Amino acid sequence: MRKRTLKQIIIAAVFFFILAGIVFLVYFFNQPGPTCFDGIKNQEEEEIDCGGPCVSCELSEIEDIQVLWTKSVPTQNNFFDLVAQIRNPNQNYGVGTVPFIFEVYDTDGNPIAQSSGQTYILPNQTKYIIEPKVKISQSWGEIKISFGEIKWDKLTDYQAPNLAIQQKEYRLLDYREPGFSQARGVLVNKSSFDFNKVSINVLLFDSSGQLVGLNITEMNTLLSGQERDFIVTWFNKIDNQVVLVEMEAETNVFDPDNYLSSGQDIPEKFQQY
Repeated sequence: MRKRTLKQIIIAAVFFFILAGIVFLVYFFNQPGPTCFDGIKNQEEEEIDCGGPCVSCELSEIEDIQVLWTKSVPTQNNFFDLVAQIRNPNQNYGVGTVPFIFEVYDTDGNPIAQSSGQTYILPNQTKYIIEPKVKISQSWGEIKISFGEIKWDKLTDYQAPNLAIQQKEYRLLDYREPGFSQARGVLVNKSSFDFNKVSINVLLFDSSGQLVGLNITEMNTLLSGQERDFIVTWFNKIDNQVVLVEMEAETNVFDPDNYLSSGQDIPEKFQQY
């Protein structure tokens, strides 16, 4: 009896080891290969799932563009100017093309209007996106902005364009002048490069910090060291008293056509990415 029991145990053990071997072989030949998402440092990765054949470890730590706030300013006939302030928290990476969509929702959360476009953002930049004359024909509750696919570029030896706005002024126009009010300033290109196009955003705030006016203008052919006057006009009435005028000048350093030839064979520091 004991011999029979021992024999059965031996047979069961042999069967178990054969079955375990088959399972191991099946797993060994069918196990997934190493990937950049397996949570294991393998395939010559510098860190877990980054470096080597995977995305660079620096890119894996890239932060999304931050939306600081969105606002609107009524103009006339159910049209609104929309604006968002956004921030790029990344020190060495920027984006030459940032697709965006403004979406307007009613008080029940249903989309009722939208407007899309594209912009750019430099490393560590905080900037405005202004979308003028968006028609909103019914009461609304919230404005959001979202971004499409973004491909980050690393900029080496990067220097931000040094564009300064001086002699800022804002005034109401009298009855002999067309329009309601006007802002003006002097744009100074302190960079070493000649730019084909520079955009200027102008925002008006009242004493409570409420945004009461928006305007945009563009300046073409701004040479290095040049000073240029600009004027923007509001034709619709602004009820609140304006106490703060904010002006922002920017230019697209990612666009090679934005640089005017100076006849000098020097490296374009803004474009080394």
